[in-house]
Amino acid sequence: MELAMKNVLVIDDDEKICWAFEQFLTDEGHRPIIANNAEEGLRKIQSEMPDIILLDVRLPGMNGLEALKQIKALQSEVIVIVMTAYDNVETTIQAMQLHAFDFIPKPIDLDQVKAIIERATQMQVERSKMPSSELPSAEVELPQGHRLVGKSPQMQEIYKLIGMIANNTVTVLIEGESGTGKELIAQSIHSNSSRKDKPFVPVNCGALPDDLLESELFGYEAGAFTGANAKGKPGRFELADGGTLFLDEISNMSPVLQVKLQRALQEQEIERLGGTRPLKVDVRIIAATNQDLAEEVRLGKFREDLYYRFNLLSINLPPLRERTTDIPLLIHHFLQTVSLELEQNVRGVSPGCLELLQQYDWPGNVRELENTVKSAAVLSRTDVILPEHLPPEILNYKGRSQSTQSRLETVLESVLKETVRDAVMQARNGLYDEAIDAVDHALIKSVLDEVEGNQTKSAKLLGISRTTLLQKIKKLGIEVNA
Repeated sequence: MELAMKNVLVIDDDEKICWAFEQFLTDEGHRPIIANNAEEGLRKIQSEMPDIILLDVRLPGMNGLEALKQIKALQSEVIVIVMTAYDNVETTIQAMQLHAFDFIPKPIDLDQVKAIIERATQMQVERSKMPSSELPSAEVELPQGHRLVGKSPQMQEIYKLIGMIANNTVTVLIEGESGTGKELIAQSIHSNSSRKDKPFVPVNCGALPDDLLESELFGYEAGAFTGANAKGKPGRFELADGGTLFLDEISNMSPVLQVKLQRALQEQEIERLGGTRPLKVDVRIIAATNQDLAEEVRLGKFREDLYYRFNLLSINLPPLRERTTDIPLLIHHFLQTVSLELEQNVRGVSPGCLELLQQYDWPGNVRELENTVKSAAVLSRTDVILPEHLPPEILNYKGRSQSTQSRLETVLESVLKETVRDAVMQARNGLYDEAIDAVDHALIKSVLDEVEGNQTKSAKLLGISRTTLLQKIKKLGIEVNA
């Protein structure tokens, strides 16, 4: 790798090491700058504006770690490589916490230094490619610092839906894969409604066993069961009175609890465990699920009457792979958050890194992207995230198997040649739509048959939303065999 010349400042009190670095850096095509103590080094940083600094920890006067703090205060983006002959865990950790780019022990391995300088230079090249201006805002503000982020057509439609249904008191069902942000949508509906000054109370129905979930939802009276609080305890329905109760993963609720919930919704009243009188509650219910509730009803796992009560108004959240145009905006948002958490300015991701992030299919959706960005920011040690900071599953992601794709292309080419030949002989037009519909029909039918008619699984395999799948089933007249 051919490198552009860099101004490299060496801060070390050992004259032999300084001489060796001077020769090495000159031979590598760089301009060496030498300082024998931290104070001299700080002066030369201001006068010489080095690109890279090689900093010894043990120095006369101000030590290297204290100098590192001052260097970063003067030039936060400068690359600092820390060196020491007194290698220990504590020193290494302190140096990395102070945002050193790397840490190398003495005696110095010049090949290692060369590799680190190459990596630092590549990072600076990637940094220079990044746009200086910030991305335009595409956020919907929510309480407690939460944000809905995205300006894709799918998210714009969801924002419209939120606006239309926020002030309506009927129950809302939010469907979407895990990690798509269902609770944020629920919070947005609440915070844009007339109930915004009242409580928003979330309950994860999949995180608690039945007996605990029942007492959490409906509360209990004193002595209702062994270990019950002597004064009793209000349930989430009571705590959400006047506001919104968010029931996440509603499909995990047992049939017995579904009956009790159905009655609470119908009568707008509850009864505590061990209680003898009903309590009136004024609560708006927003439910969410990562399952196909209609399919759960068909299988007898979810009450049909409760499903129809929940499904009065529904929002289908698309998976991240269907709104990849939102990925840069989401990354920008998560970097703003992590910069505050880490107390360091992480400017962005390199173009090569962004390309990898946009190619990945994100089975964990927005939550997985958030965790990936935060992890990469911690590992980057600089203000730019590079591909090397990403996890192996993203670096090694190849999408569909090339051999499978090749076989598919071979079969399609053979069939289409015959179809095209017939169309030419018959002077038949509209071949493109005819071929696309035929492929869609065969593909969707095959997938549905493979998963025994489960539409949620089919949509996930096809990489489309369940709404799009239903539209295609209707358009193409596909029979779904349960």
